[in-house]
Amino acid sequence: MMLDAPLSDAEFALLDDFLMSDDAPENTMDTVMLDGYLAAVVSGPTMVMPSEWLRWVWDTDNGTESPTFATMAQAQQITGLLMRHYQDVNHTLTHAPADYEPRLYEREVDGRTIPIIDEWCMGYHLGMSIDFRAWAPLLLAEPAMLQTVLLYGSDEGWEVLKKQPIDLDAHQAHADRLEPMACQVHAYWLAQRQAAQRKGEAPRVLAKPRPVRSTPKVGRNEICPCGSGKKYKHCHANQ
Repeated sequence: MMLDAPLSDAEFALLDDFLMSDDAPENTMDTVMLDGYLAAVVSGPTMVMPSEWLRWVWDTDNGTESPTFATMAQAQQITGLLMRHYQDVNHTLTHAPADYEPRLYEREVDGRTIPIIDEWCMGYHLGMSIDFRAWAPLLLAEPAMLQTVLLYGSDEGWEVLKKQPIDLDAHQAHADRLEPMACQVHAYWLAQRQAAQRKGEAPRVLAKPRPVRSTPKVGRNEICPCGSGKKYKHCHANQ
């Protein structure tokens, strides 16, 4: 099978089951957060090696904890699925951006199917945070481009949403921006990397990642802060 072949629904389910199992650390991503995270990792100004981006998949707080695999075959299977999704996101954004579509949760609200974008934005924001300083030129040049990610994916954004709730139409508008935003950001940094390559400059490789956590620090087995009384993984993280 090609390394950039999209994961099937069954493979996503298998991967999600492992990521949410007790064999994975408490702060492991689910596949929606992973999707947003990888979109940022493959798009950014700095090349991030698998050994670096994988450790934040397992531990979104510190990048230090690791999963427990029952067998070598399971380790190869799960790691293979992660690498394939990485390659698929990278290939799609680079060669077929018109086909790119964020992976999102949905829920029914007042008879409408509403995309839930928090987890995806949290992942994207963490992907930026790995080398936030290198992302600064884009944030300064196009401050509105990443508005939705900053609003739904950071502690500061969540505080704004708590104080100034938005209606369903405004929320849908933010959700609709994610797809073109991901493509525009990727195109922006791809042009920068290509220009550097034409000058004979070597690709920038992330050396010492220091993510600045600015996403809601809620363990998936903790009580959801929304007040529902449910565990986070069964409530806000899955709605």
